[in-house]
Amino acid sequence: MKILAKRGQISMEFAILLAAVVAAVSLLGFYYLKSITTTAKTTQETQTNTSLIVQNKYLEISEKAKEVT
Repeated sequence: MKILAKRGQISMEFAILLAAVVAAVSLLGFYYLKSITTTAKTTQETQTNTSLIVQNKYLEISEKAKEVT
C-alpha cells in the first residue's frame, strides 16, 4: 500500500482508511460514554434503594425492640 504519492500527497486509499478509523472510533466513544452515564444512573438508583431498605429494616428492628421492653 502506497501512503505518499509522487508530490507528497496522501493516497486516496490511505485517506479512506483513515476516515473509516476515525468514524469507528467516534462511534465507539459515543457508545462508551452512553454506557458510562447509564451505569452511573443505575448505580445511583441501586444505592438509593439499598439505603431505603436498610433504613426500613432499622425502623422495624427498633419497633420490635420497643415492643419487647
